Amino acid sequence: MNEREWNSNLETISLKPMTEEMFYSYFKEYENDPDLYFEGQEYTPYEYSDEKVAKYIQRQKDLNRVILAIMSDDEIVGEIIIKNIEEGKCATMGLALKNASYKDQGIGTAAEKLAVRYVFDELDIPVLYADTIKKNTRSQHVLEKVGFTLINEDEDFYYYSIER
Repeated sequence: MNEREWNSNLETISLKPMTEEMFYSYFKEYENDPDLYFEGQEYTPYEYSDEKVAKYIQRQKDLNRVILAIMSDDEIVGEIIIKNIEEGKCATMGLALKNASYKDQGIGTAAEKLAVRYVFDELDIPVLYADTIKKNTRSQHVLEKVGFTLINEDEDFYYYSIER
């Protein structure tokens, strides 16, 4: 992505590569989303620690993932994860907002549109996948709004794709 940012129609939303410093800042205000837990799964609030963040950063590196910060002006409000990257073929996208205060503002939609463009144009990957747990209707709505098509489901998840 080089150091250039990708800007959205919401002029304040952009994506840029997440640095180690940015990860620490982001996770200091991160909160688990209780809407994303499976039925019967116990909700556990996220507790920040430098060690936890360091392990998270290392895991992303080990798995060769691309992590993009979702920026609202100069504030990190979420992250886009591009994973399961098969060069020239496909990848899978995930999105997390820092906490519930950023929901229902169009941030996720703007960020996903930017991420799709980034994957297609910068990574030169023609197919992008995403999945969401079945009870996360907000995520399903955003994926469909961005242009993803439902391609499969299982007991817990819906699976989507979008092609260049």
